[in-house]
Amino acid sequence: MNKIRCIFMGTPQIAATILENMLQANIEVGLVVTQPDKKKGRKQNLVFSEVKEVAVQHGIEVFQPVRIKEDYQTILDYKPDIIVTCAYGQIVPKVILDAPVYGAVNLHGSLLPALRGGAPIQRAIWNGDSVSGMTLMKMAPKMDAGPILDVEKVEILDEDNSSSVFEKMAQAASILLLRNWDKLVTGQAYFVEQDENLATYAPVISKSEEHIDLNQDDVHIFNQIRALSNEPGAYFIVKNKKFKVLKARYMQSQVLNPMTFAGLVNDGFGLYLNEGILLIDQCQMEGKPVLNAKDFYNGMGRNLVGTRVE
Repeated sequence: MNKIRCIFMGTPQIAATILENMLQANIEVGLVVTQPDKKKGRKQNLVFSEVKEVAVQHGIEVFQPVRIKEDYQTILDYKPDIIVTCAYGQIVPKVILDAPVYGAVNLHGSLLPALRGGAPIQRAIWNGDSVSGMTLMKMAPKMDAGPILDVEKVEILDEDNSSSVFEKMAQAASILLLRNWDKLVTGQAYFVEQDENLATYAPVISKSEEHIDLNQDDVHIFNQIRALSNEPGAYFIVKNKKFKVLKARYMQSQVLNPMTFAGLVNDGFGLYLNEGILLIDQCQMEGKPVLNAKDFYNGMGRNLVGTRVE
């Protein structure tokens, strides 16, 4: 077989893990497409995406268009045999999808047609799903609607949050892609159309959804926190400031005063909910550093015992 000309498109850590695993499996990637460098921190230093970090480490050419709908000639000039994408971050135009000999495939973080959209992993946790997975699909102009080649299921445990599930999904995606690689690059892959009647959606988490909805029952409050942990973090309002919950556990308990802080409980900073207690292991008060439960309690936390959250 002639050398396969492969382009990989992706941006965050989940995509970086997949790229690294492809390279470790001796799949040669000639061009990486990722989002432009971003300014971060107080000093506003330019930071590479996690995918670019992997590409640079392996000496792979990197292309970072600001708007891929307008700037894509570099991709066409490469003359790819196949394009693999995962969490790239921009809608890829049809001219690119039509370019590769063996097509453009996407690794999507749900069992399609369920949870199409930009936040399938977070939404699955928020929904309380116990099983999700990665889908290997052919890319189509309509979002996440292309035909499916294969899936790899992932179990979501009660102790999981989005950070741990993203790690599981990255490994599942790598297994899925490597299992089907020979089919993909020999034109033997058989894709099955999705059932549009079963489609559900997982839109990107909005800023307003980061505020914890106290009208939910305990399970849904805990699932919201898990879905947004460790980043960006769900929050309550405490004394007119955001109080982010970055890691937490939950246990059944007698509730004295719902939605008030209980102090240190089982090594966590406790918050009474409706039928149990949220044990906060890591938190951040607005304008302050991230702290573990004991350090927070020994600082300002002890003064918040009995305080109600909003």
